[in-house]
Amino acid sequence: MMNNTHPRVLIISHNALSDTQNNGKTLSAFFRHWNRDDLAQLYLTTDVPDFSLCRRFFQITDIDILKRAFFNKRIQGRQVTESDLHKIKAGKNKVTESPVLKLMRKNISPLYRLSRDWLWNIAGCRTSAMMAFVDEFKPQVVFFQSSSGVFAYSLVKWICLSRNIPLIMQTTDDYVSGKFTLDPFFWVQHIRLKCVYKWAVAYSDCIIAIGDRMATEYRSRFGGNYFVAMNSVPDLKLPHYAGRQDKTIKFLYAGNLGLGRWKVLALIAECLKELQEEESLSGELAIYSLVKPDKKEMTFLNNPPFSSFKGALNTDELNREKTFSDILVHVEAFDRTNRHITRLSISTKIPEYLASGRCIFAVGPKNVASMQYITEYDLGIAVMSNKKSAIKQAMKTIMLNHESRAQYAVKGTEIAKLRHNADKTAESILQIIMSTVNKAGKV
Repeated sequence: MMNNTHPRVLIISHNALSDTQNNGKTLSAFFRHWNRDDLAQLYLTTDVPDFSLCRRFFQITDIDILKRAFFNKRIQGRQVTESDLHKIKAGKNKVTESPVLKLMRKNISPLYRLSRDWLWNIAGCRTSAMMAFVDEFKPQVVFFQSSSGVFAYSLVKWICLSRNIPLIMQTTDDYVSGKFTLDPFFWVQHIRLKCVYKWAVAYSDCIIAIGDRMATEYRSRFGGNYFVAMNSVPDLKLPHYAGRQDKTIKFLYAGNLGLGRWKVLALIAECLKELQEEESLSGELAIYSLVKPDKKEMTFLNNPPFSSFKGALNTDELNREKTFSDILVHVEAFDRTNRHITRLSISTKIPEYLASGRCIFAVGPKNVASMQYITEYDLGIAVMSNKKSAIKQAMKTIMLNHESRAQYAVKGTEIAKLRHNADKTAESILQIIMSTVNKAGKV
């Protein structure tokens, strides 16, 4: 059990601590037993923070930087308090529904990332309000959840070096590997990002990797001291799955629709329709996501009665829906760009699915770490092909075999307790942070 004294940790990340958003949930799990007064977070998006774990937040966003660069230098970001939640939520909804910003999010090219970094640089993101926030908190260590933006690394580097603060870095998706492309902007951005990543690895006392494959590859490429910590979950205590026959089989997907995942979900919906027509097998897919798909995506995802997009749910609501489900769906895209990004990542939803005590049905390329994790530990039915015939055959098999679904459900909860225990992971993170602070003499 955690003690009552913790080092003061400044978390720097794009996403705020959260009980719904993937990266935010991972951070929340790491610090789930931390004293609220010993945590502060500087975050870089329009996310709505979770005050149940932390009471000090500072927010500065791309929109702030755009305004600061061209219109008003007095914009400095803001310290967020619980009384600001209504305003923050309204701002988040406005950004989410903006057609211009939706278009920008769907066309994040290397030139876009390069321009974004340039904008943060000329705007001067090291604002006096931000520095006052950091100095008032007096962090003993920085915990940085890395990203694809050079500007975030630059901010971390400046805070750590100017205040002689040690660093622990968590890395999730793979943004520092090259790929086959003739786009000159990709290679300019790649070289810039690789340089700042190498600095972060060299400066960090420990790098928290999302999986064994990432830790092994990055250690050989960049050096560094690594600890593997996938997303962890508490015991959800959901009702056991008994396996049902002779009724509609309920599939559920909960997670991000980006990185091409919506296309695979649409393919699964088509397979459900054809299985009904060809085999008289009845199944339906419910899709939940925090981000509403655009009109084109919605057209493919809403294929009643075989699939439907049902919007966003909080954690308790989603767990309730899982209890009514037979199979939980995980997907990864097959196109080269998205395979490249996700190849070393293990989705945060997999531990949550395992802890839910339901069978997993996964579709994705064989060289992606999350698919390899499912197959290596036999955590569910995995289809390593985007051919409709292969997906249909696997779906038919698991839909007809309720005993197999029940066996996977039991095994999932066992693996979740063994490899994704929230208390054990949080304790490991505490020990890493304590060791780092002690070595730095910041106690």
